Amino acid sequence: MRAVIYGSRPDGHARVVTELFGGGEIELIGLLDDHPEHADRQIAGLAVLGGRADLPRLAAAGVDAVILGFGAARGRRAVVEAVMAAGLALPVLVHPRAHVAASAVLGPGCQVLPGAIVGPGAGLGRGALVNSAAVVEHDVQIGDAAVIDPGAVLAGRATVGEETEIGSRAVLIPDVRVGARAVVGAGAVVIRDVPDDVTVVGVPARTIEARRQSAR
Repeated sequence: MRAVIYGSRPDGHARVVTELFGGGEIELIGLLDDHPEHADRQIAGLAVLGGRADLPRLAAAGVDAVILGFGAARGRRAVVEAVMAAGLALPVLVHPRAHVAASAVLGPGCQVLPGAIVGPGAGLGRGALVNSAAVVEHDVQIGDAAVIDPGAVLAGRATVGEETEIGSRAVLIPDVRVGARAVVGAGAVVIRDVPDDVTVVGVPARTIEARRQSAR
């Protein structure tokens, strides 16, 4: 499988996926970046080949797949949709040192990094990212393009909306719901439902900011 990485930060998630998932069945051939000022970036010899607008051209040139190489939740869904519209695959990447239960369901483009656990009956939407040592317990449902940061713990049957970010070492108690496009700060403990488009922090988590919904 010939793949490009969407993202080019040499000190960011693009480098992580390059080192963790390059090789084997995936042949990494280059990077994508929508910002012209980043056109000269390189990671492990991989150069920037274009941006999102070049996806159809790359598909016609024999590229098979795109790997998401940025760690932000915002904007992640738009990239997923552009990749799928271009007819390119979004491979599911699970590190050998992660554990994913046989009954868990992982959508296209999901990534599960080393030490992470995805429990029985859990579901990850398209482009979801479960970072190192995060725990997604049984029957947790994570929406499209959501990001679970390192060490976060999502207890059984919790729900996370699309394009939401759960901060490092945050905790969601069982059955709690976090809405779409929300942010749960690092170390927060969520004991009640969180609405869409807000940021919560603290123990217990409280709202500190209402976020403006991005245009569709």
